[in-house]
Amino acid sequence: MELTENKFTLDWFKERAINSIYKIEDGVFDFSDSLLMYIPDSGAEDEYEEVQTEGGPYYDLVTAPEREYLKRMAEVIVSQLPNHFEYIDLGPGTAKKEQILFDEITRQGKTCVYRPVDISKRYLDGACSHASAQGIVVNPLQASFEELPELLKRSEVPRFVSIGLTYSNYHPSEILNLLHSILGEEGYAFINSQLRERIDLVQLVEIYREVAFEMAKSKLALLGLKEEQISADYIYTNDGVELWYTVQALTPALSSKGVKVGDRLLLFQSLRPSKLKLEQDLADSRFDETQTLDDGATFVGALLIKKDEAKELDGLRTRFTRNVKSVGD
Repeated sequence: MELTENKFTLDWFKERAINSIYKIEDGVFDFSDSLLMYIPDSGAEDEYEEVQTEGGPYYDLVTAPEREYLKRMAEVIVSQLPNHFEYIDLGPGTAKKEQILFDEITRQGKTCVYRPVDISKRYLDGACSHASAQGIVVNPLQASFEELPELLKRSEVPRFVSIGLTYSNYHPSEILNLLHSILGEEGYAFINSQLRERIDLVQLVEIYREVAFEMAKSKLALLGLKEEQISADYIYTNDGVELWYTVQALTPALSSKGVKVGDRLLLFQSLRPSKLKLEQDLADSRFDETQTLDDGATFVGALLIKKDEAKELDGLRTRFTRNVKSVGD
């Protein structure tokens, strides 16, 4: 599939930035759309890749533990999946975590069509090259996650949608509803999260304070703010983990949304819930079944299952008919 970035111009990002802002309460606005943190040619992609470098503090505290967790859970995850499926990878990035699942899929004698999804041609090219070199059928999609329910055609092949820790960039109900929609009639989704009670939150907040500020500058620039108005003095990170900006100057974009000087914008989040909060969010979701995968590590994942209601009804009818015949005999 030929990829093009024509749609994702700077004007497209600016329009999305303005439209993504909404009021939480007086003086507080949500501007946490994580897609806007990865603007092509802004330096944000380079910053993201540098963060993932082996030996750095983020790698040691987040990337490496997540990789080790996935290695331990891959057998369980793949064993639940059908013999052939679409593997929809939301935001493949650069850490090549999909390789862990590729290896386990092969080991269990299963097959998949790999569908990486991203707005970045750079990340998609890397993911496609990596998978196709192994003989895996690849069908990428250059799109935002929100477009997928409409872009993905009805398929007889079950879907497996993996979002991993990117789950933490969204409000839980929002991303769980989106995953449910992306699956179509039936399928499986995988998310994971790092639990706040099992990590050094002080260290984690400090890492995000340093890293996210650099990435947030290009995001704030979409609203017309100049570099001198985006000083680190006006940005702070809490133990949510959330990155906030206190507005120092107005632009036409900010004024159009009712934002005033002194108001706060939620710029970015990589939430670290408690295990209880994570389980409650999953219990409140629309999935037919959720399987929490917890081995006591800092990361906990979940396999979310959506069942085809028509097939379920057909199965019930068949069993009912058999039972009636049996009684009649």
